[in-house]
Amino acid sequence: YGDHRDLHSFPTRRSSDLIVDKATKYADTVVVLDDGSTDNTAWGAMGAGAQVEYHYKNKGYGVTIQSILGYARKENPDVLVIMDADGQHSPTDIPALVQAIRDGGYDLAIGCRASKDVPFYRRVGGTTLSVFTYLLSGVWVKDSQCGFRAYSRRAVEQIRLRENGMAVSSEIISEATRNGLMIVEVPISVKYTNDSSTHNPVKQGFYTLWRILVMMTRRGMIT
Repeated sequence: YGDHRDLHSFPTRRSSDLIVDKATKYADTVVVLDDGSTDNTAWGAMGAGAQVEYHYKNKGYGVTIQSILGYARKENPDVLVIMDADGQHSPTDIPALVQAIRDGGYDLAIGCRASKDVPFYRRVGGTTLSVFTYLLSGVWVKDSQCGFRAYSRRAVEQIRLRENGMAVSSEIISEATRNGLMIVEVPISVKYTNDSSTHNPVKQGFYTLWRILVMMTRRGMIT
């Protein structure tokens, strides 16, 4: 895709090697951000053809996204794609997200998982968080918590984040709308396994909701 770069944020799973190998078919450059892993994630990623950036201790999802955007501002990619490497997302969906940015004129393309492919409790939690993300941002995004996203150069430059945890997904949408950026959802495939999440999804969901409420309070939306 020309001179665009696809950067990928990977948790500490050995499946990341396979994801890197597949992603290189759709990207000029694949960069793994190793968020303080204690296994051979970095070596495996390099062996699969990726560049590796490091957090020398685990800093969490939100800080990882901030680091990736900061790296992208220095590299100035045509299109930035961020995805997980636990096997949930498929690199074969990268072209559709990139096309929404390059040909569709959008600034933020968010992967949208089919409801039938998402476990029931995740659908309920995700819908709840999408409702509160709408209240925070003023724009409806059905799958507001999906981490498979593509960003235009303008989005990379203008989206500035404060959240350290999973609520960063909602903050990104809010910051995009605050800056007048165009958002679109793009259908993607998804595959859930028993180890798709390193955190309890229920506890994580409640914590994310609390952080969205904190953002709303900070902006004077809740008194």
